[in-house]
Amino acid sequence: MSAFEIRDAIHTRIVLSPREQEILDHPYVQRLRHIRQLGFVPLVYPSATHDRFSHSIGTMHVAGLLADAICESETSVLSRVLSRTEKDFLRGILRLAGLLHDIGHAPFSHSAESAMPLVSRLIFPKAWNVNARDERPATHEDYTALLIAGMAEEPKAVLTQDEAVIIASLVHHMRIPVPTAWKKHFSKRVNAVSLHAIVRSLISGNADADRMDYLLRDAYFTGVPYGRFDLAWLAANLGSVVREGTYMLAIPESSILALEHFFFARFHMYAQVYMHKTAKCFEYFFQQALKEKEIPYEIPSEREAYAALRDATLIDALSRTAAEHPSSWSGRLMRREPAKRIARIVGNPTAAQKLLRALRRDCAGKGIRIFSCASHKKFLDIPSGVGRVLRPGAQGAFLFGLSAVPMAVTRRSLGITSVSPLAEYASILKHYRQDIFIDDLYILRDDYAAHTRFLKKIMARHRTFAEGEVLLDEEETI
Repeated sequence: MSAFEIRDAIHTRIVLSPREQEILDHPYVQRLRHIRQLGFVPLVYPSATHDRFSHSIGTMHVAGLLADAICESETSVLSRVLSRTEKDFLRGILRLAGLLHDIGHAPFSHSAESAMPLVSRLIFPKAWNVNARDERPATHEDYTALLIAGMAEEPKAVLTQDEAVIIASLVHHMRIPVPTAWKKHFSKRVNAVSLHAIVRSLISGNADADRMDYLLRDAYFTGVPYGRFDLAWLAANLGSVVREGTYMLAIPESSILALEHFFFARFHMYAQVYMHKTAKCFEYFFQQALKEKEIPYEIPSEREAYAALRDATLIDALSRTAAEHPSSWSGRLMRREPAKRIARIVGNPTAAQKLLRALRRDCAGKGIRIFSCASHKKFLDIPSGVGRVLRPGAQGAFLFGLSAVPMAVTRRSLGITSVSPLAEYASILKHYRQDIFIDDLYILRDDYAAHTRFLKKIMARHRTFAEGEVLLDEEETI
């Protein structure tokens, strides 16, 4: 069979092997055509109607570019350590991990995760060593692993059992340990555990294929310029080095600006798009509708029942409730009637909660409903120097730069190559190393209209309540 080619708005041309095409056609992957990438963001950015299917294909493509960079570049230590067979396996499995990394998303993506059952209700293969007594709420990563396991079951298996556990360990690294199946693919001269960590970080890390695709894709479809960066240059210049037997991602000094640009894009997309006040407000309405059981919706733990869920499943339920109960959370959501934001507090969640309590106390007597939407994103962690970090299977491993992604900067001078911490070069990024905390406080529109004078008096009283807050008295364009 010949290769299969897909035309893509972001990467122009994506080529799949016959095997990848077979996996792409699996119903668990095809369901992503019916899960929007950005949840309620299209209610703010109307053209952002792209789905997780196109994003998954794009992530596979970018994963292949990153694999080529670390495996084939003459300056990458892995190009010399790995055999041709090992390189081909690594590239193939990394592309499949990119393709399948999101198949477990529920309708409206992250917004619906609050309705997920406990992980202990999900059934994984015993050989995966997943804690069957895990009593935490499940996430989309858990369901991704669940569906990947199903893709290796007969009679219509498209993955081998070994492939399934390896891919699951790459996309859900917090719960699934490095599998024996992975180690079997590499010779004894390769530190398979350290290599697994590097490959995993290329799927889920600070600088990974997932983010590299969704920043470009989301920026394109929302129509904003913030998410753009030089993917071709950044991917082509990624490499690897080894220190004390541990592999690390590496980037040459000449490419630092491209890396900084990527992190800037990520920071600004979160601040401008993903944490947009109106989108977060609609997400709150949706979660309240689930919490108050306005719609008959429960996320099932059984694999096939979960795989049958679509965005349309919830849209139909929300529409029926909205028609019967216009004043419900569902009604406000389906009418696209956002609450009015009255305050935004940046970087001080404690102050935000104090202000919220004070406003609720002042408004209690009049029945005015005030609520908050908190956005917290753990962003960058760039240490000031080189730290010695111990991790399983790597004695005294040096982690340069970003803690989630072992990364170093290489510099060649007078024929000598030196390796330095990323923090010494990415000085501009130190401003972006803090987590993002944004708290928006809202009042329902009908309450604001009925009590405008009273509310303005209260807001004037609390105008200087918290450092960094932005108080809004005027009518906003939404």
